[in-house]
Amino acid sequence: MTQLFYIGMRILKTRGHRAAYNIFLDESVGRTDYVNSREISCEMVRDPDPKGYTIVPTTIHPGEEAPFVLSVFTKASVVLEAL
Repeated sequence: MTQLFYIGMRILKTRGHRAAYNIFLDESVGRTDYVNSREISCEMVRDPDPKGYTIVPTTIHPGEEAPFVLSVFTKASVVLEAL
């Protein structure tokens, strides 16, 4: 049986830099609540930013790790990069 974690995500404006180890140090422009589920979703409308945004999938407790899939749907052309 697959273990469920309380999962969520934050969308950070990192001004072209890698997100800080402590995600609370970067400007958060969106987030979800943490839910005990296999999937979450978040619908947002963001203005384009030439330096981009960072999407950070997280669990509520530090150190919990599990594989995940991140899907992004957009009307505009975007470039996704793994960090």
